[in-house]
Amino acid sequence: MRYHRIVKKRVDRNLHGPALTAAVAEKVFGWKNVHKRGGDLIGKKPDKLGRWRSGKVPDYSDDPTQAYAIDERMAELGLWNAYSKELSSITKPKNLPLEWATSEHRSRAAIKVIGKNKAAKLRSSGTAN
Repeated sequence: MRYHRIVKKRVDRNLHGPALTAAVAEKVFGWKNVHKRGGDLIGKKPDKLGRWRSGKVPDYSDDPTQAYAIDERMAELGLWNAYSKELSSITKPKNLPLEWATSEHRSRAAIKVIGKNKAAKLRSSGTAN
């Protein structure tokens, strides 16, 4: 079990560019079937009525304007406090204030918080049975 956790952390640290964008789209925003087609990331996202619509995945890991959507999504999910704490732990060693965090920092923090939240839910549901 311990080895699995170490490997998982390494995998998350090695994500860059399109792979990081795909991970954010799937884990944070709920996209599915994210894949590369013709140099662009394409996937399916739910519309307001819950139907799956195909579309181009925004570049969450490299585009600063798209990265702010991560902040809004984390607030919608009720994970803002954990997200800001994780983002702070990423930017603090680099002496950056939270507002100056890059889109890559925001993406990594969101993925980490979502992963911790899912693990906590699994642990709590396992103890209830």
